[in-house]
Amino acid sequence: MHYNARRHGPWLSIAVLGITLVAAGLFMVVRGSEAWADIERELSAEEVMTSGDAAIPGVLVTDAATARAQADVIKEHTLGRWGPYSSLDREDPRRASFIDGVALRSALNMAVMGFALAELAIGAGIIILIAGAATLLFAVPTLHILAGQIVPKPSD
Repeated sequence: MHYNARRHGPWLSIAVLGITLVAAGLFMVVRGSEAWADIERELSAEEVMTSGDAAIPGVLVTDAATARAQADVIKEHTLGRWGPYSSLDREDPRRASFIDGVALRSALNMAVMGFALAELAIGAGIIILIAGAATLLFAVPTLHILAGQIVPKPSD
């Protein structure tokens, strides 16, 4: 029993680690891809078009670049024209439009951040997946061979 644990324990435990890393990497890639698709679907459902003066004019907002372009235009339309919200008089009728602009910008910026987080999850998942595959392909066989050479067979 002691021989088997010393002979097979190291490479089996590294194999479990490698399988765990592969599973975790796959999970992160799948969940990141699902999040990306969810954000893209929700943006498309809103049917927001970028304005003519946007960096990417006249297209449907469906990705981070178009969401950022439209958010920047909304910012220019509010801050650029009226200044900061605090500078508007309390009775100024533009205050409601300004708040609407802030809400739209916030929603678009959240979509941009969501895309970035989805990319981060996918990228980290790929790295973890590669680490797990490398562990299974290189560390497990190496430890199996080394343990066979180092651990003495029991004398019967």
